[in-house]
Amino acid sequence: MNYIENEKNFGYDKNLRSVAKSASGEWVIFMGDDDIFIPGALDKFIEFLRKNEDVGYVMRRYRRQYSDGRIEEYRYSQGDVFFNPGTAAIVELFRRSLFISGFTFRKKFFDDYDCADYDGTLMFQLYILAAVCNVHKSCYCDIAITQAFDNATPFFGKSESEKDLYDSGMNSVRNSLNFMKQVKILSESIEKKLNIKITDEIITTYSKYSYGFLYEHRDDGIKIFRNYARELKKLGFAKTYHFYIYYFALLILGKKNCQNLIMMIKKLRGSTPKL
Repeated sequence: MNYIENEKNFGYDKNLRSVAKSASGEWVIFMGDDDIFIPGALDKFIEFLRKNEDVGYVMRRYRRQYSDGRIEEYRYSQGDVFFNPGTAAIVELFRRSLFISGFTFRKKFFDDYDCADYDGTLMFQLYILAAVCNVHKSCYCDIAITQAFDNATPFFGKSESEKDLYDSGMNSVRNSLNFMKQVKILSESIEKKLNIKITDEIITTYSKYSYGFLYEHRDDGIKIFRNYARELKKLGFAKTYHFYIYYFALLILGKKNCQNLIMMIKKLRGSTPKL
């Protein structure tokens, strides 16, 4: 095992690139410092990787534990799913791969796509996903391997590359809006780099599942929440009726009640509904 510590704060994206460059194994698995591997799951996941050597990227299943003990499962299918190379795979996996812990790709494909263009955006992993999935098979592995914890303090924004976009140590509206702006900017950049068309479909997908970023500021007060939703609409994320359903549900029921409702639906179905 090798331990490597950066001499200075590279920032999120450059640190991911540094990790991938330094890796010497067949696979790279990113892990956040405030998340954990679910006991016993990593061995099962490694066995899955060994059985699927023709796959370039693997989307993991994970769970989130809230401060009151509730656990929400992020399960996207009841069973493993495999995708052929191309834009359909990119669109399907793009939004669901923002959470960094458990992000897995084959090391030998990394060197073909490494670049500093996205340093400071907090989205380098999505570029790697798109580049790999465009030309290699990918899949969803139905093994929950990591667990996140709610209300962790974000420390993005401390590096020089991130200061213009993100405030460190807080979950500010500015951070959230700049992050969502980067989704569109990144997808448009990927279109040019890979000569593909994905932005319209990706924005539509984000709109269909916009609950995941709409609820971020519901507990900041109704006025802030409404202004936040208004800005998201200006960015184009109110593209489907789902956005308005989530918005009014959060406005009327509040964040915790909506969370409980979403978790109940997921539990009854056994996975996240496909919209």
